[in-house]
Amino acid sequence: MNRILAIIIFFISISTFGQSETNDSLKYEYKVEKLNSDFFKDERTVKIYLPPDYDKTQKYPVIYTLDGYELFGITTNYENFLAKYSVIPNCIVIGVFHNDRNYETTPNYGNNINIPTNQLLEGSEKLKNHLYKEIIPLINSKYSVSGFNILIGHSNTATLASQIISMPNNPFRGIIAITPDLLKEQIESLKNTLDKERNQNIYYFVSSGTKDDKYRFETGKKLDSILKKNTNIKVKSKQEIYSAGHLDLVVKSLNDALMFMFSDYRNYNDFRTKVIENKLSISDYIKAKSNSTNENYGINFNLDEDDFYYLLDLVIAQKNSNLLEQLFEVGEKNEFFAKEESYSQKAQLYEEMELYDEALENWKLQIENGYTENVFYYERPFIVIYEKLNKPKEAIDFLESSIKKYPKGKLIFSYDIAKVCAEREIYKNKGLKNIEYCIKEFKENRKFTLSEAEELKTKLEH
Repeated sequence: MNRILAIIIFFISISTFGQSETNDSLKYEYKVEKLNSDFFKDERTVKIYLPPDYDKTQKYPVIYTLDGYELFGITTNYENFLAKYSVIPNCIVIGVFHNDRNYETTPNYGNNINIPTNQLLEGSEKLKNHLYKEIIPLINSKYSVSGFNILIGHSNTATLASQIISMPNNPFRGIIAITPDLLKEQIESLKNTLDKERNQNIYYFVSSGTKDDKYRFETGKKLDSILKKNTNIKVKSKQEIYSAGHLDLVVKSLNDALMFMFSDYRNYNDFRTKVIENKLSISDYIKAKSNSTNENYGINFNLDEDDFYYLLDLVIAQKNSNLLEQLFEVGEKNEFFAKEESYSQKAQLYEEMELYDEALENWKLQIENGYTENVFYYERPFIVIYEKLNKPKEAIDFLESSIKKYPKGKLIFSYDIAKVCAEREIYKNKGLKNIEYCIKEFKENRKFTLSEAEELKTKLEH
């Protein structure tokens, strides 16, 4: 049994980008655990980053970084910002540190004919076992993990990470390999593994640099070829080429890699097609997303407000009133609409779809049930009645009732009444009465000037 020697808490800072209201540095906490390895027969270092507001009742994907001295800090930084903006879910990040990197990570290039190239050299085999049987069990026992593990490697450890995909009992569903170097036989073994049927998705991201070692760049191109030919729907793979050298490739590609690992998180790319086909139940769609997110990442799915309004925009663009009604139910259930202005928000969405009767109904409900201390809530339905539905007499009736409900708006409403009377040449006396009130009680406003009111009166008198 491994003995935990110490838990030391450190605080490190990263600089914020862009504008900051407080100008404070963001801070995050990580723990350092020391453990004795039965495989290496020495003490090993593991760093553990927990996301802000870590909650043991929630589940978290875990990102394991080999080459901890190089990859732990930058991965934690990227995760911190991507999760802050909900591009990826909150994750635990683990830094695996090597005592003798050369011994632990040198790939098997076939120099020893007694060790087949699909097997690891002694040091790498120990590192794999240390990871499988000591580090992962430790993390699983101490923290609330979702079961979705990602392994990140750079250079030699990218080669190891790529080979682990083909090895028995692989505990990783996501592999990020930044400039790996694989032999032909190792690439073929990887291809055969990816071709096999599997129950769960696997995500494999490879990055290569045009300024890097030519053998590593060639590995990237060969991997790209087999990944593009792969037809296994459970294999999500991508190879990207960057204008980068061996070291800056990490900085340039890691952000893309992390986003790719969670490309099925908050993914609504299929929604537009389903809307166009008009074969969609919103509740069933959201339920399917929930099931898919849990299946892929072991975490709960939560439709957030940004996604809700994105889906609304797609529905409005297709003028699908049935789906709009379904989304309204989702919005109300999740309280995405401001409580006091829910009807006005719906009304404006109906207007966008040119469903003016439905828009008017909701404007009236807003006046009866919501916040209405502004002429806006009366002028908008007036415009719908007068301009969209072309009902000038009903528009005047509506404005006269609005004066009773919101006396503070009388100056504006009276001007609108007079303007309708003048434009449609109806109710001349009513028009004159209202414009005379506007001139007598005139106050500076955004609707009209005194000279405009006087011009309108002249028009009504002739």
